[in-house]
Amino acid sequence: MLAPGNVSLRTVSSSRPQLFRTESQQSAAASDDYYSLSSQTPTSRSASGGSRTTVVRYATPNSHPVSRTSSPAVSRTLLAPPTAVRRTEHSPMRPPEPRETFVTQIDSASQSSESRNAQLGLSMDGAGGEPVRDSYAGREPTPGMDDSPYIRFAINQLTREGEEDDPRRSEESGYESTPAERLVWDGSLGHFVRAVTPAPQQQLLPERDPQASVDPEAFVAVEPPEGNLIYPALDFVPAVLRPWALGLAIFCVLLMIAGIAFSNAWSEDHQGIWGYDGRTGARYFVVQFLPQTLGIIISILTFVIQAAVYRIMPFAIMASERPYKKVLQGLPIVPKNFLLPDFSHFIHGEAVIGFSIFAIWLSNFIAVPLLSCFFQAKWYVIDGEGTWRWDAVRAVGWTLIAIYGLLALGLLSLMLRFLRTWSGLMWDPVCIADLITVIQRSNVLPDFEYTETVTDVGEALKPRTLRLGYWQLSQGRHPEIFYGMGEAGGTVGNPSLHISPRIRREQLSKVSFDAEKQSMTGKDGAEELYSPTVRYRWAPWFLRKPAVIAWTVVICALFIAFVVVSFVNEGVAEGFPPHLSTRPSSTAFSSSNFLYSFIPALIGNFLFLAWQHIDIYFRALQPYVMLSSPEGATAEQSLLLAYPSLLPFEVTIAALANKHYKVAWISLISIVSCAIPILAGGDFIALTYEENTIKITPLMSAFYAIVAFCAVYMVSFLAIWPGRRRYLPHDISTLADQISFLYQSPMLSDKLLREPRSKTDLVTRLVITPPGDKDYPRYGFGIYVGRDGREHLGIDRFSRPGRADMLITTNSMK
Repeated sequence: MLAPGNVSLRTVSSSRPQLFRTESQQSAAASDDYYSLSSQTPTSRSASGGSRTTVVRYATPNSHPVSRTSSPAVSRTLLAPPTAVRRTEHSPMRPPEPRETFVTQIDSASQSSESRNAQLGLSMDGAGGEPVRDSYAGREPTPGMDDSPYIRFAINQLTREGEEDDPRRSEESGYESTPAERLVWDGSLGHFVRAVTPAPQQQLLPERDPQASVDPEAFVAVEPPEGNLIYPALDFVPAVLRPWALGLAIFCVLLMIAGIAFSNAWSEDHQGIWGYDGRTGARYFVVQFLPQTLGIIISILTFVIQAAVYRIMPFAIMASERPYKKVLQGLPIVPKNFLLPDFSHFIHGEAVIGFSIFAIWLSNFIAVPLLSCFFQAKWYVIDGEGTWRWDAVRAVGWTLIAIYGLLALGLLSLMLRFLRTWSGLMWDPVCIADLITVIQRSNVLPDFEYTETVTDVGEALKPRTLRLGYWQLSQGRHPEIFYGMGEAGGTVGNPSLHISPRIRREQLSKVSFDAEKQSMTGKDGAEELYSPTVRYRWAPWFLRKPAVIAWTVVICALFIAFVVVSFVNEGVAEGFPPHLSTRPSSTAFSSSNFLYSFIPALIGNFLFLAWQHIDIYFRALQPYVMLSSPEGATAEQSLLLAYPSLLPFEVTIAALANKHYKVAWISLISIVSCAIPILAGGDFIALTYEENTIKITPLMSAFYAIVAFCAVYMVSFLAIWPGRRRYLPHDISTLADQISFLYQSPMLSDKLLREPRSKTDLVTRLVITPPGDKDYPRYGFGIYVGRDGREHLGIDRFSRPGRADMLITTNSMK
């Protein structure tokens, strides 16, 4: 029980009360605001059915008060004029004292206390309004005084602890009585209450999130100011795809077509094109080895062209704003058009590119074997004398014209496609550093959450229609124009890239985790970051250890069998029966000559094209190999490596300069192995021996060269044995695959790399020492702390101030 006294009255905040001590002459035992539920009598009800309660504060002389101040945002206090009221009943424990009573009205927020009190075991009697105590039933009440208001007040304050302020309560508290209202005695409560005229009930508005009315900033596509050097035109096209380069390639193809057509026409009109002078002269080289040599040169030229097409087409499609939603994850950036044709460009709406790529594959796969059997020796009778003459096989010639005609149309289509194109590129995207500049401020990076450890990134991403170009944020708070890849209308996916630098520094400085010790919990796939099975899960199927072993065993077995059959008992040098007709037809076609020229060339061409897949992936994987070094690698040795875009032999020279000997050797073999189809296609010919015996006989000098090149090819398989660093969590053949290793990298937020305007600018920023550092930065592929403060697997600077070094699990050179 509390001692009676003079108390000033205020309403009580629905928030948690606070305690303030001041020097006064009031009793420290007297509390401030007490709630008492209104009775159910008519005098205490408003017209709308809401109850009104009265708070009574008792002041005691010579005491120290305990003052509680309510939240000004919720409660409002209106004191009525002081009215002298004397209680007729009081506690026998204390004598009655003169006291003043001030009454005020409590806002309607106290109505909700009934439901809370009911949960705690307090209820009101429906008839008399007397409280029924459940948990307090055993307590003896104070004689002559109802102490339920005090209990209810304490319980109400406890149940409101932690409750958020409701703005509607502040609105309702404004409907308070005025001093002119009449006071009415409430016998059940033992004090006066006001009989007020109820105010009109205001319709309550639904609660709203204050942030809901603020639309998030979205990406809006914009055109940069014309003539502004800060915003260069986005129309870059690699040199090999420019009109002069493609025109040169088309000219070479047209020369090939012209030569084949001339040979066909001349042979038909002049009984062959040349007299046969044996296998030791220059004519034999011209008709048996030169055609497929020219075909190989055209094939290598198309390799360079299609590599450029593959690496820029995803960007070109995004720049054209075509509604194809799987450009990131469905369109490869690594050439896959060697042994089997690639139709992915048809799927993504680039029929012109798809036709060009198919024409390149067809010419590379079949043209060289056909060229090897284009010329055959035929017996002619001229002026009554018989003689052997070299003749063009017209059926093969017209087939070659059709194939190279398709290739010329495909290259012409490429020229027209890139003649006046909006590629969306500032420069050629040939390395990882170039990709960083494109995705720095992208709003689709949140889609890549923990995709670095999935098996297939394409399946983990949802389709989106993307655009590559200049952007501006919709709200206007950030009026600057920036460049990158994003979704038009999509909200800002990386707020840290758009807030002020000071706030961003404060956020990043709070992150200081040890990547080797911290573990992620509560996120699917996060525990896989440390799993060796996940980290070293993927390699191209033809570079996995079982496949490499199979390749090596098969090639070695075939090579040994080839050598044994060729040299035991001089099985090749003495010739062997053709088992087919050797007599040429009227169009110079001979079954035996065709078979023993076409089949060896086809096998050699298969080996040549198969090695291109190995070469391409070794070039593409080399940056990740260097990033997986235990202490990381410099930018020149990792982020700036651009082996897939270099010309033949240029790769070998650059790799030797960088001491990447495995890449140098494999790239060299990719060109040297073209000698196998060239030599194999022109080595064998049908000759007539004594007694009119016809045998298939090789040119032994060329045959020895074939054996030597096959031996080098076989030994080179030992160089492709995959080390640990060449294994990754998943493929890297698409943009999505590579972005999954960068989406949380702090490099995307580095001010040093922010918005370079040229490739020279980007290279300069990467090779210089960052401000405040003594050494050149090193970069790694491992577990790092991302911009979200969590651990991720991917690419970042090996060391950062305030953070632990990246954890790289490959700790041996392989």
